[in-house]
Amino acid sequence: MKQFKFLAMLLFIAFGMTACSSSDKDDDAGEVDTRLESVVPNEYRVQLSKYMPIYDGVNPPNVEGVYLASPATLVFASDGGYDPGHNFEDYYYKFSNQNTKKNTVDYIKRNIDNSFNESSTGAFISGEGNNFTIFFNATGVASGISIKNASLVSGTMSAEGIKNLIWAFVMTEKGDDPENKLMKVGAFRVIKDNDGLAENTAWPSATRAFEPVFDFSENSKGIQN
Repeated sequence: MKQFKFLAMLLFIAFGMTACSSSDKDDDAGEVDTRLESVVPNEYRVQLSKYMPIYDGVNPPNVEGVYLASPATLVFASDGGYDPGHNFEDYYYKFSNQNTKKNTVDYIKRNIDNSFNESSTGAFISGEGNNFTIFFNATGVASGISIKNASLVSGTMSAEGIKNLIWAFVMTEKGDDPENKLMKVGAFRVIKDNDGLAENTAWPSATRAFEPVFDFSENSKGIQN
């Protein structure tokens, strides 16, 4: 009888150790970069996820380089500013100074004639394998109204460039706007590289000085000059 109790105790301990080990393994798998929630609240993420992938994970690929998104085509505009399929000018993307410990990267985007320019130092990057999402907040003033928007860029790294590059911005906060001059809070637009590959390229020389101006009116393209 004593031997039976001893064997039962060993089995119980072994089972407990296995259960703990399995639980620990599950906790380590599929880690989520919790910083995303501070940039893109879940209520907005749910809406965006209908039109673009947002990659979780804490082991993103190296994205450093310059890429050309052409043609840049609207996927969806919740504010109705443009119809899906509307083509914008080509966009250059430059990612540099990626920090693999902090999972941050410097980001610059401009269109082909440099009339639109957006940048962020130390933007967050999440993802796993070859898939990544870069996300950051931008704040400013439009039509005398303070605003805050979230920007996201997703894609899959390849030797030729970035496959399925797609990006979005969401109006997350704005000041008093009684005349509804600006997009509503929660409004967003999603744009993609329509041929499925943002090719490796070189950063173009600036043709003129640029001072970014925030413009999030109903028929604007975002931050533009």
